[in-house]
Amino acid sequence: MNRSSWIKIAVFAVLAAAGCWLLFGTPFGTMLLSAAGRSELVERMNGMVRDAGAFGPLAFVAIMTAGLLFLPATPFVLAGALLFGKLSGSLYNFTAAILAASASFVLGRYFLHDLAHRFASGKLAELNAKSERHGFSVIFYLRLAWFPFIVLNYGAGATRIRFKDYFWGTVLGGAAPFIISTFCFGSFWELARSYRSPADLLHFDVLFPVALLVFSLFLPKIARTLRGATRADDDA
Repeated sequence: MNRSSWIKIAVFAVLAAAGCWLLFGTPFGTMLLSAAGRSELVERMNGMVRDAGAFGPLAFVAIMTAGLLFLPATPFVLAGALLFGKLSGSLYNFTAAILAASASFVLGRYFLHDLAHRFASGKLAELNAKSERHGFSVIFYLRLAWFPFIVLNYGAGATRIRFKDYFWGTVLGGAAPFIISTFCFGSFWELARSYRSPADLLHFDVLFPVALLVFSLFLPKIARTLRGATRADDDA
């Protein structure tokens, strides 16, 4: 690799180290890693969103987008559900996720692609070539399977997957996990505020998100089955 490639890798390593330090070496990271801390984080975000007035949703999307570049998605998805409700929260969470995923891919492509290309040989090179040909399917199935968000974002950028395939695979495959998780968080929050007896667990607003969550676990298999059936029909 040339000097420029090493500089890119060094810069990315510094950014990654900064993200790890933020997560594991600061009070903010401690906040993210504990239930009480996440509640406090939601309260702080709620204050910032309210202070932004009409620009509150835009401020939230900007904060979540920046956070998802290096931090776990769950606290931000939870915040979106609690601050804006299930419907609006789903929209804002998904919008921020797409923006963050796109930015992470670009960063991974710029900083890590040279390194991955250097070490991609033999079977790895073959897999890399397949990822270029079937990039949409790879990303689509991994998003449906709830593959770790940050890892996939940067990992895809390091491969030969085209941005167009990555983007649409993320949009179509990531919609279900982000929307369903927002619905679940919002429903559980509403249940926690109004819970009176076990009978409350049998309400539609609770059972429906849980059913969606269970259904989402089978989505990758359903998608593969439908794809296989489509191919069989085309061959016939």
